Amino acid sequence: MKQIIGILWVISTFIFACAKMGLPPGGPEDKTPPFIVRTIPVNGATRVDPRTTIQVGFSEGIQPSSAKGAIFITPYPGEGVKIRYGRRKIKIAFSQPLKLERTYVITFGTGIKDDRNNPMKASFTLAFSTGAVLDEGEISGRVYGAESGSGIDIWAYELSDSLDPNPLQREPDYIVQCATAGDFKFSHLAIRAYRLFAIRDKASDRLYQIGEDEIGVAFRDVYLTTEKEQKADSMYFQMTRTDTLGPSLLRAVPSDRHHLTLRFDKSLSSRYPLSTDFFTVVSTQDSLDTLVVEHAYLDPVNPQTIHVFTHAQTPGIQYKVTVRDLNDESGNPIEPATREALFDGADVDTARPVLLWVSPKPGEKSVALEGRVQLIFNEAIDSVRFPEGFSLKDTAGQAVQGSIRWDTPLEVLFQSKELLKSRQTYEIQLLGKGVVDRAGNALADTLFRFQTLDGDTLSEIAGRVWDPDSTAAGSIHIHARQTGESKVVYTLVISEPGDYRFKDILPGLYLLDCFRDRDGDGRYSFGKPFPFVPSERFVVSSDTVKVRSRWPNEGNDLRLPRTVF
Repeated sequence: MKQIIGILWVISTFIFACAKMGLPPGGPEDKTPPFIVRTIPVNGATRVDPRTTIQVGFSEGIQPSSAKGAIFITPYPGEGVKIRYGRRKIKIAFSQPLKLERTYVITFGTGIKDDRNNPMKASFTLAFSTGAVLDEGEISGRVYGAESGSGIDIWAYELSDSLDPNPLQREPDYIVQCATAGDFKFSHLAIRAYRLFAIRDKASDRLYQIGEDEIGVAFRDVYLTTEKEQKADSMYFQMTRTDTLGPSLLRAVPSDRHHLTLRFDKSLSSRYPLSTDFFTVVSTQDSLDTLVVEHAYLDPVNPQTIHVFTHAQTPGIQYKVTVRDLNDESGNPIEPATREALFDGADVDTARPVLLWVSPKPGEKSVALEGRVQLIFNEAIDSVRFPEGFSLKDTAGQAVQGSIRWDTPLEVLFQSKELLKSRQTYEIQLLGKGVVDRAGNALADTLFRFQTLDGDTLSEIAGRVWDPDSTAAGSIHIHARQTGESKVVYTLVISEPGDYRFKDILPGLYLLDCFRDRDGDGRYSFGKPFPFVPSERFVVSSDTVKVRSRWPNEGNDLRLPRTVF
């Protein structure tokens, strides 16, 4: 008996030890996102009982807290919706019966996460009808420019003969969330007209908050009809954040008897040139003592600064400057209560001018051969004497011939007559004998070098821009953006749809995009949600373009989305 007991003890010990063996704890991190495996009713069901309770099962346990605010029911069924969150199941009950002969869509957003914080890869749409027919309207598109599409909603409002929908005051009729890449799709929509917005709804209150929420405005409304368009695609959005608070004048600082610097609390719009009529400078002691404004321009480096040049100020006299007709980058006008500033007249300027910006940068390599040199100073430079102090020379000491253009009194552009030589070192000289401010103060002698790229490595990208809207107007701005660390961007502007060609570009991988400049201001316009102003149309290439040395890449066509149908 003792032997039997001993044998049993050995066997049990062996079994227990084996039970302890196996894979070590840990293992690869769980990165599998949760997904929906079953629903009641099934997706696409018709003749659903208006008093039904919706049930949704998941592939794994989810965080109930993550599902709150990530479930959207459209059309809105009214107050009293009860949602019960389980580990692997969600139940939705309605306090009142659903409407008859209606298609309902319930979207489960990407905010739903599993226990490892893995979010759903894409939103899930459950559609069913209380009638015999399921609506089949579809709208799809993509949000561009955001680091991630997660957390961005697309709101759809049904359009009628009433006032335009205002997302600041009205909840959307339909909501769907973007996938991580920015793609979205509405399905099972009624055949009606819709207006769309892309919203990053921080408060999750289904209302747009100016200044808090990012928004993307559609470039057109969508009209779903059984005859012509039951499915609409290529609805593209770019996100921006706007506010309604205008800029304020903080202070006025004279640097000399003729130069007045105005500082604002926000960046000002550079869309339109400044007029001297926007500025009034008058003595606080004598209203008839007014200083004539000769020039005014936005600082090319700091858009929160305006430079104003006046007739000679009287030292010690206090002046008041008043500004008007200025707008920030969102189009908000300057605040009426902050349009004035006081300053004391300055004495003679004795400070040297300073070079703030130069392109090409000192020591830069692989500089393009186009021969453009841009210089920006901290104050106005004597343009007549400037050629005496500026030169661009090659390694042999030969001066490069070219033309000089002053975009503002402190911003100058040199353009060579011929292309620069490949793989050469060039030297820029700025000598104080010629580079002086209007008071005669000389810049400290400055010298720096840069190297040009290897011209034999350059190539081309070519293609055609198509616009299906024959009535559209505006130039087309095309960009070739190199991927990777370099972030080189080439820009072309063509007056109308047609062929384009980027010449002399570096090899690499590029993404192409373009927009049509409807308002002619030279930059992409995001539109306004209310009163509604559509955004400008744009398109982004779906694939990267590979450019090899001396091997032009042709046939890269871009097709703008249509505004008419």
